[in-house]
Amino acid sequence: MEKIFEMKFKIVKDIYIENFIGEYGYFSVTIDNEHYGIILEEEVEDFTVSLYDWFDSFLRALEILNTESYVLINDIESFNTWIEIYREKEILSISKVSGAKVGQGGWIRTEKLSNPDYQFWKDKKMLFSDFRTEVLEKSEYYLSEIIKLNSLQNKNIRNFKKLVEKLKL
Repeated sequence: MEKIFEMKFKIVKDIYIENFIGEYGYFSVTIDNEHYGIILEEEVEDFTVSLYDWFDSFLRALEILNTESYVLINDIESFNTWIEIYREKEILSISKVSGAKVGQGGWIRTEKLSNPDYQFWKDKKMLFSDFRTEVLEKSEYYLSEIIKLNSLQNKNIRNFKKLVEKLKL
């Protein structure tokens, strides 16, 4: 059975390492047959993104959605593209939207965009529990992969592990 929401990633090991091996790679999200991001077979550095930042953003969005009904995830590689998520009880509505930066910026925001442009896709519905499961499962898998490539001595990896463990409770 095909998932309504699926996160995929591929670590690219042989590129410039900023903080740890496995920080960069390809990342994509599929929501109800709409795709965001790319996964390439070959390793082309120009198309890599910070996997760490994407997973961290989705985990922080999940944390916010536990208590609030709205969150924006900024496309890390773009200055004006967002994944907008509304929560109404157990149902999430997810859209890919363009809009000017909110407030002082940042990848995760809870303020609404002032003039959103829904030129991509809008209001893809899914269960919050399915979103939560997918974000946590793929984040745990990513965590296991970066621990194998590095160690828990790395501060960023330890912080990521703490966030995953906190949200699993």
